[in-house]
Amino acid sequence: MESPRSSLRRSSKVPLVIALVALGAAGYWASRRFGSRTEAPAPPPAPAAAPGDEPAARAGAPADVRDLGANIGEEEVRALADTVSPSELYRRTLAQGDVARRAAVLIDNLAQGASPRRQLEPLRPERPFTVLRREGGAVIDPGSYARYDAFADAVSSVDARAAAKAYWSLHTVLELAYRALGYPEGSLDAVTARALHGIAGAPLVEGDVAVEERDGVFVFRDERLEAAREVDKHLLRMGPRNTRVVQAKARELLEALGLPTRP
Repeated sequence: MESPRSSLRRSSKVPLVIALVALGAAGYWASRRFGSRTEAPAPPPAPAAAPGDEPAARAGAPADVRDLGANIGEEEVRALADTVSPSELYRRTLAQGDVARRAAVLIDNLAQGASPRRQLEPLRPERPFTVLRREGGAVIDPGSYARYDAFADAVSSVDARAAAKAYWSLHTVLELAYRALGYPEGSLDAVTARALHGIAGAPLVEGDVAVEERDGVFVFRDERLEAAREVDKHLLRMGPRNTRVVQAKARELLEALGLPTRP
């Protein structure tokens, strides 16, 4: 087993599955630079969603959930989000503060196929990305996947019903935070559905994943994988076991939120 050369830089996009703090996926996607060689520019604001484009889930919010509106303090936001999971990793994410804005940024980036490194940097894996050298070339070291076991376990610990209750209770403040990112008429429900569907539909590869070095960085040898979204590529680096855990939770969240289970 060999570690990548020390010249490999830290990834400019670090994935997650659904590090939607208020939704419940606490996460910390980060790894050594692998794939993209330059930091992707912020995606341009998406066109405002037409009324007919918004999911019907808003009308299906649980009757016992109250929307707290925009006048809500950080402590109340965190108190609601805190009910989502007992995971220490999840609570470490909440401890970064500014929960509503972070959740909005995470949801938006995931919907765009990006992986929000800056939001999750403090929770990156400590162990480096590693490969195995074989006659046919290098493959991702299966032991490297274990770096994300704690993250997948944190995602698995999320109570989807509690996450849905927090989401609907904080719907107004979350939507305002999302619109403040540059989507004045944007739909929180629509972007959340896109983010979750993107995770649930990401490619899953069993067995060896071939990689190769190009200009000092590792990239996927399969050009189809290398051309995939940043989120999809980072999920591949988490390994099939952890990817399945994250995807299963994304589907569970879609159902608990009442959002369409098909894109």
